[in-house]
Amino acid sequence: MKPGIRAVACYLTEAEADAMKRAAAACNLSLSRYLRQCLLHYQKLMAEQPALASTAISIPLAETEQRLSRSIDTQSKRITKIHERLQILLAMIDRFALTALIHAPEVPAELREAAIASGNRRYHNWRRAIEELLQGGESPALVELDNAAGDQAEEQDESQEARP
Repeated sequence: MKPGIRAVACYLTEAEADAMKRAAAACNLSLSRYLRQCLLHYQKLMAEQPALASTAISIPLAETEQRLSRSIDTQSKRITKIHERLQILLAMIDRFALTALIHAPEVPAELREAAIASGNRRYHNWRRAIEELLQGGESPALVELDNAAGDQAEEQDESQEARP
């Protein structure tokens, strides 16, 4: 490279680069020399006609605005899908809570403190199992919950079989 000359890079799509190469070949110039002449010619036009300069600045701004708009649209669609799924999940949780309350018997007053203590213990075990599950891997707390649920189901089956 000659002293006092700097290399400048720009990014073009494949189609733009091919078009520039064809134009340079048509003028019997190297791609580098052709692009240099184009840029210098463009700069000269902008200096001669200041009204064009503001237009030239608005083109990259418009392209940036279009990219941002597409990005916002894409993210908006993703957020809408997540919101729809969240609404479904909330409806499912609400229905589950109603069903559990309908089918769970009232706890007698004399057993209420023990039921609250048991419920809190089981709830905290469940939360710990979920946290472990979210952290990845097999959750010992979840295995413990599964075993406890299996034991309870077996006890219920045995008590129902014992009834005449």
